[in-house]
Amino acid sequence: MKDHIHTIPVLDALREPGRCPFCTMYQNIDQNAVDFIMGPAYMDEDIRDKTNEAGFCDKHLEKLYAVQNRLGAALLLHTHFLHVQKDMAVSGAFDLGGGFFKKGESTARQIAKRITAQQSRCYLCEKIDGTFNRYMDTFFYLWKREKELVDLVKALPGFCLPHYGMMLEVADSKLNKKHLEEFLDVVIPLQQRAMGKIADDLDWFIQKFDYRNADAPWKDSKDALVRVTAMLKGEFK
Repeated sequence: MKDHIHTIPVLDALREPGRCPFCTMYQNIDQNAVDFIMGPAYMDEDIRDKTNEAGFCDKHLEKLYAVQNRLGAALLLHTHFLHVQKDMAVSGAFDLGGGFFKKGESTARQIAKRITAQQSRCYLCEKIDGTFNRYMDTFFYLWKREKELVDLVKALPGFCLPHYGMMLEVADSKLNKKHLEEFLDVVIPLQQRAMGKIADDLDWFIQKFDYRNADAPWKDSKDALVRVTAMLKGEFK
């Protein structure tokens, strides 16, 4: 199977041992998105219009602050904050900035609706989700055409539950009946084995706290807490 520019991020993640490949993809996209917005992009007027409108979630605000480009972060947040400040300006029951509010609504409800709408968006999350969805499409495109991809999936240690559920939902819409049955025949037993392994390791981790097992080997249980957390919630947030 030849690597192409649009398949490399997907295949590289599938070849990385010991992790949910979709968590790897998401984390790589996330880092690239932060690097992008904190590079020359923050001076692009078209991009600034979008960041002013959408803003950033708390997770990405922390990441912007952590980058050693405080001037860039300040410029991004200054114009976004001015946009939010203008957006909150109301007089009685009428919007001063674009017709969003309905006549007759209380001022409190008007402002609360604007805040709720603004807080539900993040420029970087929207950018990341768009790229991640394309990676998911690429994964299923390759599944239907490349046997090597099937072999890569069979060698995986399983998936985190959030991405497992997402993957199954996309599979149901992207694959025909034959391909879907073949897909489920691979991933469902694989995931069941992965979850069974974590359950056994976590059980042994607990048993190791019994004094009678103090001298017994840890086997694969030392990192069981880390792995069960990654399985339940993913490593992509």
